[in-house]
Amino acid sequence: MDEVLKQLLTLGRTYYEKREYARAEQYLSQVVERNQSFADVYNMLGVIYHGQGQYQKAQRAFEASLRINPNYTDAALNLAVTYNDTGKYREAQEAYRHALDRSGASAGKLDRFVQGKLANMYAEIAAVYLSSGLYPEAIREYKKALELGPKFVDIRAQLAGALRDSG
Repeated sequence: MDEVLKQLLTLGRTYYEKREYARAEQYLSQVVERNQSFADVYNMLGVIYHGQGQYQKAQRAFEASLRINPNYTDAALNLAVTYNDTGKYREAQEAYRHALDRSGASAGKLDRFVQGKLANMYAEIAAVYLSSGLYPEAIREYKKALELGPKFVDIRAQLAGALRDSG
C-alpha cells in the first residue's frame, strides 16, 4: 500500500471515529477511487450515505462491502436497515437472517461478529506500530488479526505491505 493511500485511509478512519462524517467521506471516497479492496471503507461510506438520506448509495456501499467480505456482520446488518428504510422488507429480512446465520458461534467459540471486531482491533494496533516504523510488531499484530479473520482481504493486504516495507 502506498503512502498516499495509507494517509487517506488513516485520515478517513480517524474522522469517521470522531463522527466528522463530511470530512471522513472526502478521504474514504478517495480511498475507494485508488483501491476497492477495503470492506470496512465501504461500510463506513454506507453509514455516512445512510445518515445523509442517500439510501441507494448506502445500499451500493454495503453490498460492495459484503462482496469483499461476505462475513462482515456490521455491513449485513447495515444493509438490512437500509433495505428496511427503503421499503424492501423481504430483502431486509434476508440480509438480517444472513447476518445472524453468519455470526452464530458454537459452544466455547467466539461468534464471527466478535472475531471480526477483534481482528480489526489487532489491525488497528498493527497500523499504529507500522506508523512508528516498528515493523516486527506490526507484522505480529497483523498475523494475530488474520488468525481471527483469515478472509479479511484488507488486513491481508496491510500485512503484505508491512512485510514488503520491512524488507
